[in-house]
Amino acid sequence: MVMKKRRLHKTQSWLELLMLLVGIVVINALSSLYYKRFDLTQEKRYTLSETSKNLASQVEEKLYFKLYLDGEMSAKFKQLRNEIRDMAYEFREASRGKIEIEVSDPLKDKDKKEVAGILESFAERGMEPVRDVDSEDGDETRIKYLVPGAECIYRGKTIAIRFFQFDVSVDIEKNIKGAIDNIEYEMANALRQCVTEKAKKIIVADGSGEMLDARVGSFAKELSRYYSVEPLNLNIADPESVRPFEAQIKSAPDSAEMVLLKGLQRRLNSADLLMVVKPEMDYSVAEMFLIDQFIMKGGKVIWLLDPVHIEIDSFQTAPTVMAMNKGLENINAGLFRYGVGVNTDLLQDLWCNRIPLPMGGRMEMIPFPYFPLFTSKGTSHIITKNVGAVWAQFPGTLKLKNRDSSLKTTPLLVSSPYTKVANAPATVELMTTAMMSTDKNYPKTMKGGPQVSGALLEGKFKSTFLYQKKPSLGNYLSEGKSAMVVLADGDIIRNFVSSKGGNFPTGYDRYSQITFANQKFLQNCVDYLIDDNGLIEIRARETQLRLLDPVKVKEEKSYWQWLNLLLPLFFIVLLGVVNFVIRKRKYTR
Repeated sequence: MVMKKRRLHKTQSWLELLMLLVGIVVINALSSLYYKRFDLTQEKRYTLSETSKNLASQVEEKLYFKLYLDGEMSAKFKQLRNEIRDMAYEFREASRGKIEIEVSDPLKDKDKKEVAGILESFAERGMEPVRDVDSEDGDETRIKYLVPGAECIYRGKTIAIRFFQFDVSVDIEKNIKGAIDNIEYEMANALRQCVTEKAKKIIVADGSGEMLDARVGSFAKELSRYYSVEPLNLNIADPESVRPFEAQIKSAPDSAEMVLLKGLQRRLNSADLLMVVKPEMDYSVAEMFLIDQFIMKGGKVIWLLDPVHIEIDSFQTAPTVMAMNKGLENINAGLFRYGVGVNTDLLQDLWCNRIPLPMGGRMEMIPFPYFPLFTSKGTSHIITKNVGAVWAQFPGTLKLKNRDSSLKTTPLLVSSPYTKVANAPATVELMTTAMMSTDKNYPKTMKGGPQVSGALLEGKFKSTFLYQKKPSLGNYLSEGKSAMVVLADGDIIRNFVSSKGGNFPTGYDRYSQITFANQKFLQNCVDYLIDDNGLIEIRARETQLRLLDPVKVKEEKSYWQWLNLLLPLFFIVLLGVVNFVIRKRKYTR
C-alpha cells in the first residue's frame, strides 16, 4: 500500500514538472511572437508619447540608431546610458522593427592621442564629449571622457543627437535628470529630420540693418536642419527689395510701389514664421503694415530687438560708453498695440555671466551685471522647461499688458529679484561696474525685483492700422488669431565668429568656454510657434530621478554588501530545509 502511494506521488510530481515545462515553452513561444512591456513607473517614463509613436511609424525602411555612451562610467551616467537604451528599444517597437540599434564605446582600447582625435571628431559632428568624474567609492577619483550622443542614419542622411548639455546653474545630478527628461525629445527630433519631406518656411526680415551675417550663422545652420529659411528685404526704400519684382514693375511702371508691396506681401504670406533679428533702423509704415497683415492672417513672429544701442566691443576703444535709444518708434508702437511695451532701458542682474578684466596685473573673470543669465525660475512654460540658463547681453525689459481677455501673455525670460534698471540714455563704465559687482554692499543696491525680458503673446490680435491710413492692398483684416515671441535682446541669437572664419555655437562664451542654452531656447520658441508634430510637448514630461545618497553609500557600504551576499544564501538554505521537511513528512506516512 505504501509502495503504491509512493508511485502515485512520483507520478504526480512528474506530471507537475511536465506541465511546468510545457507552460514555460508555451510562454516563451508566445513572447517571441508578441511583444508587451508593462510600464509601472508613476510618471510613465517608458511609455512613448503619441507624437513619438507617429514619427516612428513613418519610418519606411531600415533606420539605424548608433548609441555611443558605453563602457566604464560612474553610476550617474550609467543611469543615463540605461535610459537611452530603453528609450531606443521603445522607438524600435513603435517602428515595427524598422529601427536597428547599435551600442558601442568609441574610446575603448584607444591611447591618449587617439582619444583626443576621436573626441574632436565627435565635437565637430555635434556630439559634445563630457568629462565624467567618479569619486563614489571614496578611495580614489577617476576621470574619464564619455560621448553621450548618438547618430541616426536613414536614407543616406546622418543626424547627430546630443543627449547631455551641461547647465552651469545646477549641479551634476540635476543635469543628468534634465538629460534623462530630454531623451525622448532628442530621439523624436532626429526622427523628424529623417521622415519629414516638406519643411515649413521661415522668412527672416532684411533691409533695415538686421543681423543676418556670420554672427547668426550657427543658429541659421541649426534652423535649416528642420525648416526652409530665406531672407526677404521688406524695406521698399532699398533698391535691393525691388530686384525680385523688376519684371512686374517694368510692365506697370505707373503703379510700381503697389506692385512692389503686393509682391512683398505675397512672398511674406507664403511663410509660416517671420523672424526680426536686431534691426538697426526703425521700420517704415509700409513695412509695419506688411507685418501687421501677416499677423492678422495667422502668421507667427519672433522679435529679437535691442531697444538700446550698446555693444561690448565698444569698450575696446573707450572705458565708458553711452547707451542710446535706438529710436524704433514704429516697431515699439506696433508691439504696444499688440500687447507688450518695449522699454528703452538696460537691465542689470546679480545672477550674471563673467567677463575677463585686468586685475592686479593678470586677467580675472569678474561678474558683469549687464550680461544677465535667465533661468526657468519665474516661468513654467514648456518653451523654457528643461532648457537651462540663457545668456543675454545688455538686454532691456518688457511691460506686459493684460487688457484683453482674448490675448494671453506669458513671461519667458524672467530675471532674479536682485536687479537694477537704467533708462536710456545711460552711461556704462566697464571697470566701475565690474568692480562694484564684487563689492559685498553691491547686492543691497539691486532692489528692482524680477524683470521680464522675453514674453510669449498668443490669442486674438487687433491690427495697429485700425484707425490709421494704410496702403490699399485689398482684403484688409482688422483682427486675427496668431502668436508671437518678443525678446528685448537681439544678441541672444548671436554667436562668436572665429578669427579663422568658423562660427562658435549659439550661446557659447569663448572666455568661460561654457555653452549656454540660447540655441535650445530659440529652437523651442520656433517649434512651439509652427511645429505641427508637437515635439515641444514632450519637454513637458518629467521623470523623478531616484539617486542614492552618497554619504550613506560610503557609511553603509559593507553592511549592504554582506546583506546582498548572505540574504539570498539564507533564503536558499531555508527553502531547502522547508522542502526537505515537507517531503520527509509526506513520504514517511
